[in-house]
Amino acid sequence: MAHSHARPSSLPRNAVNFWHVLAQGLISNGPLASMVAALTAAAGYALGSLPLAYLLGGLMVFLWINTPYQFSKKLAGAGGMAYFVGRSMGGRWGYLAGVAYVIYYAALLATNIVLFSLLIQSVAPQLGWNMPGGMAYVLTILFVIPSTILTYLGVRSSLNYGVITAFIEMVMLLVLSAVIIFSPHTINTAAVYDPRLAAHGVSGLAVGALVASFGMSGSTAAVYLGAEAKTAHRTIRAALYLASGLVVLMFIVVSYSLTVGWGYLHMSQFAGSSIPGLLIVKHYLGLKAELFFVIFVLNSLIGMNVASTIVVSRIALTFAHSDLWPKFLGRLHTKYHTPYAAILALGAVAMLGGLLAESTLGLSNAFLVLILIATTGEFLGHALGNMGLLKFYDAKERYHAIVFGILPALSLILIGFGVFFTFYPPIVPAVYAPIIVIGILVLGYLHYSSHARQRTQPLSEAVLLHFSSDHSILSDNGEKRIEAEAD
Repeated sequence: MAHSHARPSSLPRNAVNFWHVLAQGLISNGPLASMVAALTAAAGYALGSLPLAYLLGGLMVFLWINTPYQFSKKLAGAGGMAYFVGRSMGGRWGYLAGVAYVIYYAALLATNIVLFSLLIQSVAPQLGWNMPGGMAYVLTILFVIPSTILTYLGVRSSLNYGVITAFIEMVMLLVLSAVIIFSPHTINTAAVYDPRLAAHGVSGLAVGALVASFGMSGSTAAVYLGAEAKTAHRTIRAALYLASGLVVLMFIVVSYSLTVGWGYLHMSQFAGSSIPGLLIVKHYLGLKAELFFVIFVLNSLIGMNVASTIVVSRIALTFAHSDLWPKFLGRLHTKYHTPYAAILALGAVAMLGGLLAESTLGLSNAFLVLILIATTGEFLGHALGNMGLLKFYDAKERYHAIVFGILPALSLILIGFGVFFTFYPPIVPAVYAPIIVIGILVLGYLHYSSHARQRTQPLSEAVLLHFSSDHSILSDNGEKRIEAEAD
């Protein structure tokens, strides 16, 4: 009996099935939350050609997804991109890739906490309620609790919740789109696919498409379930493409409906509004429907926080067992088999980060800086993943130039383009974001170097394998290599 209370040493195998992995890919995109935030940001560049930007952005999504998809043919582990890059470029770069993704998802969690406060602040006046001073701080503290509890209690239960609510959100968006498109007051037109409607023409369309693509590329979060998914290599690859395909198709429809619903010649006012998507809901469906949507937007934010917490806790678990991060972050719960210490630590960090940003920058600027920190982390994490894919497959017998060479190289070029147009010209406080991210990565590089002097390989192959669905075998020439599980 005493044995049943022993602390588990690894994540539970075969704990989640295809639907759970698909849920992770869907909720990480936050369909309704993206309609409120990401779509509005893309509209600032694309304006009346927003549907065209989402059509082009959808093509870019499959460019981003190519890298985790190709890696997942051979590798599947809790470290996700840190595992992939570590196996292809070595422990140091794998560590930096992991740190970049921790920055991305931790900042995204903090961003969603601030967005929650902004959303309540925007909707409250419609109900005749003025939010008291200091209430934003209370909401920040409260909003981190649901996702922390859900992920603490188990990956399976949290993703059972996620798969149901993600599909409800998508149905709500498609129903709203149908109401708008088939309304007798809507003027449906193909003019929204004219690039000349974008701010500054083609250049504005290009940046809008890039913003749209990153708003739809969250399905990468599925790879961090590599140690817990059944037939992980096959399941993750299928979930990556299905989740991405569903999200892209949905937003192609939604971007069109919201553009014609608002009026494609008036999209500058759409981009300048704090909650244009919800205003359209109110216009077409009424105040009660808007409040119903607000509830599910909040649920969407919770879903994104669940996905973010799953990702960061798995990376932290891997790093803790490599002695790169404090050992307590590697503890697994005796009953729920979750990395509970990492989950609780992330909740605390996100809450404190949100409070600090709000108190020093104000709600709007806090949201801006945090989302840019998250975006920068994602940019750099994707970049390291692409470089890793180029190196990982350059010595393989079956080298497919398009998927292992051209696509990751093209992805790198687009990332450079995205970084440039995100931060040029440099504006305060937006410029704080790249400074913070680069500073953390430099510290990460130095931190790894100090550990490397003490140990031969801090991010060791043994740890990567321990938290993976792969096994180590000897190749014909006696060298150790990684081989995928039998699908």
